[in-house]
Amino acid sequence: MKIDELSSPGAGLAHPNPHNPLGITTRDPAEYQAALGVHRLEKLKRQIRYLWRNEDYFRPRFLAAGLSSPDDIRTLDDFRRLPAFMDKASHRQSQEESLERYNHPFGLHLTVPVEQAIHLAATSGTTGRPTFYVFSRRDLDTSHRVLGRLFAQAGIRPGDTTFHAFGLSLWLAGVTWVQALEHYGARPVALGAEAGVPKILRYIEFTRPTALFATPSMVNQLIERAPGEIGRPVGDLGIRRILCAGEPGAGLPAFRAKVREAFGAEVFDCMGGAWHNAALSCAGADYHGMHYLTDDTCFRYDLVDPVTKAPIELTDGAVGEALHTGLEYEAAPAFRYATGDILKIHVGHCPGCGVFGTRMEVVGRVDDMLAIKGVKVYPAAIQSVVLQFQPRISGEMRIRLDAPPPKVEPPLRLAVEAAADLASDDWPALARAIEQRIRELLTFRPEVTILPFGSLPRSGKKTKLIEIAGETPAAH
Repeated sequence: MKIDELSSPGAGLAHPNPHNPLGITTRDPAEYQAALGVHRLEKLKRQIRYLWRNEDYFRPRFLAAGLSSPDDIRTLDDFRRLPAFMDKASHRQSQEESLERYNHPFGLHLTVPVEQAIHLAATSGTTGRPTFYVFSRRDLDTSHRVLGRLFAQAGIRPGDTTFHAFGLSLWLAGVTWVQALEHYGARPVALGAEAGVPKILRYIEFTRPTALFATPSMVNQLIERAPGEIGRPVGDLGIRRILCAGEPGAGLPAFRAKVREAFGAEVFDCMGGAWHNAALSCAGADYHGMHYLTDDTCFRYDLVDPVTKAPIELTDGAVGEALHTGLEYEAAPAFRYATGDILKIHVGHCPGCGVFGTRMEVVGRVDDMLAIKGVKVYPAAIQSVVLQFQPRISGEMRIRLDAPPPKVEPPLRLAVEAAADLASDDWPALARAIEQRIRELLTFRPEVTILPFGSLPRSGKKTKLIEIAGETPAAH
């Protein structure tokens, strides 16, 4: 179905400060978010009129939410009170129905003619069916430009050689990021995680990049295996900045310290690519969340209560489930998309770098929350405590459950891998110390088992922290 074009692409992208791309002058956190809200509402009104013309998916949801016309949304609060319009399950259903009805899998929510859908990215698809991110030419150009902000803030310069060790294929951080690096003017060596650690190390040694893109799991493997594979430590490879995404870990103090010591490199936690989203932490020793760099192109931290789905006030320290809305996206947009991410936001000056703006931390996933005798906790919080015990542990751990979350019959069982040089006689005392520390910080006591170094599977892709009895343990 042909739909009128939105406003001019990429408005505000050229502003020199990506932390404040709209040039808002106030430094009062509440006033700052209110000013952002004014800009968001202006773009949202146009986006709602645009989506209203999609009769297969969006208009029925507007009508079901009680709207009789696009003009019914008069304030940002009106918008934030709308229910979620999509999540992973309804996204897949939309794709299945469009495949049956129109012979393409890009969804009933596709809002450009299918011939204008020129680029695809996807999630891994635990059900065996991927969920697609669809880009028009305009969407792709804007995505390249906002990802360029991320690269620039990380200190990557046009002409730099970068090494891409994220999984390639259709993942957002795969081909889409490689193309964005090229558009930015960098030189990506796009070998990908699929090549395996030995080949990656040899290619890094040969191509001499200054920046590395990889999951925390891959970074840990490179540190562990470099001496055996190439006969020298990773610190000899000349990498000066490492950008991590795809799984928890890059914000953990123990991981950041380990990488700085091993590589002599700055570490950045980042996300981006989905519906014009980009965020990047500063590189200091302490982690203060990811600076949000795209307030002009998408509303990524629209927080709601995970249970009631009521909007949460966007103040410093607010925590909630994030709904994602692309403010000017053209093809198959996210509009009140329930991401499943639990985010904590910070509004104000960053304690690490002093920059003013909005930062966010991924606290966990809605579907990963564990409920242990009334205590609610996310796997990333458990991992953060366990990693305080490095270097006595390798950093690998698994949460072992008898049934899928959230409910966990105590005690929660943790398998934690010992460091290679830790004597087995020291394992019982280490297990008790980890149990006690988790009890102090997270208010429940787990049952910890220490495993020999190398017992837990490694992966350069996303490592799944939870293992469920009867399912094959794997790193994804």
